[in-house]
Amino acid sequence: MVGRGYNKLVQLVAGNCLTGISIAWWKWTHNAHHIACNSLDYDPDLQHILFCLKHFSANVYVGPPNGNDWFEKQTYGTLDIECSPWMDWFFGGLQFQLEHHLFPRLSSLTTEEDFTIANRSTVRTLRTAAMEARDLTNPVPKNFLWEAVNTHG
Repeated sequence: MVGRGYNKLVQLVAGNCLTGISIAWWKWTHNAHHIACNSLDYDPDLQHILFCLKHFSANVYVGPPNGNDWFEKQTYGTLDIECSPWMDWFFGGLQFQLEHHLFPRLSSLTTEEDFTIANRSTVRTLRTAAMEARDLTNPVPKNFLWEAVNTHG
């Protein structure tokens, strides 16, 4: 994996020098977008077509965010877009908007791989639990749930 120093250099060259977009400005406005997702008054990214496309199905509101439920704000304010693998480059990883809003520093390059690995692990765990449940030679499975239920009545 490439280090942070290399990433900062690429940001400065690509952002500041080649496109004229200050990386400091970008971080400030995009962090504001994550704090007040879809607020017409406080979300500076709603004006950009790239973000508007990813957030158009969500409700917008006027004023500062209400309530303290950060997870709810992030999940109601965005959507994922399913596309074929060859389209991933065009979206730049932003087809995984929900994951990006919940884990903004997680690399979008590993999102699909990690999702696949997590699903395989979940299926293995469920298969093991199902096999233990089907084992009639040992009618009382010894696991944490069984112990917790029997310990606490």
